[in-house]
Amino acid sequence: MTFVLVLVFLMVKSIVFKILTLLLYLGSFSTAVLTFLINPGITFKEKPCPNGKAYYCQTCKFTYPKNDKPYTHCYSCNICCADMDHHCGVFGKCIGYKNKILFYAFPVCSMFLLVMSLVSIFYHFMGEKKKNQNDTKL
Repeated sequence: MTFVLVLVFLMVKSIVFKILTLLLYLGSFSTAVLTFLINPGITFKEKPCPNGKAYYCQTCKFTYPKNDKPYTHCYSCNICCADMDHHCGVFGKCIGYKNKILFYAFPVCSMFLLVMSLVSIFYHFMGEKKKNQNDTKL
């Protein structure tokens, strides 16, 4: 762990650190936007089911095909979503099988970006402190 921190401190002034920070920012931003824009797995039209195998929602009054992804009714959206994880209040939509990976990638990218920002702030704070100590000696 200490080796990683020393390596990160040495990288702060380098272009690699700046590029990595930019990539983490773009990753965080793009995963947030795509999580918001991508349909989580909501079926808007009733689909005919072969062999009579289906899932029927009493609340929606819809018949959904029974496949490997179970449908769950979301009471916030008032619609059923395939393989629903939860209804996210931050994004204001369901998190289902189509946007679940992007949803979990968003806080991971954001946390790494936060760590990189804190390391950069700490590095610059220590540099200013050292600079002030050198100025007072003169």
